[in-house]
Amino acid sequence: MSIAKSTFVIDRKTPTPVEFNVGGAVRNRYEKTFSGDISGTSVVEATMLGLGDGKPLVYIAIEGFEVTVNGRAGGFILLHRAVHPEDGTTAWTILEGSGTGELAGIRGAGTITPGHEFTLEYDFSDAR
Repeated sequence: MSIAKSTFVIDRKTPTPVEFNVGGAVRNRYEKTFSGDISGTSVVEATMLGLGDGKPLVYIAIEGFEVTVNGRAGGFILLHRAVHPEDGTTAWTILEGSGTGELAGIRGAGTITPGHEFTLEYDFSDAR
């Protein structure tokens, strides 16, 4: 497995309230810029749900990247799933088969910190 570390900024956040029969839901679109081992941009479409009474916030998202990862240019899709507070479950996984360009065949998973640091552990399906 290879590792790529990056920081990112959220350039734009566009929230859209969503009617939902339990809790308060919102759909957010984030536009992000990455720098470091991963450089380029991404767009995130996320749905978030707060259950109220101090219960966890749950979110799922799809993030499309157009980036360079350790010198290889292309794109891929990252699937997000998280439950907060931070003792909940989290997963940021590359959708296998979504890699394009020099990132074709990429697979792996990442971690994101509240300080906007992103670490990606990855390899390629054709690695020998």
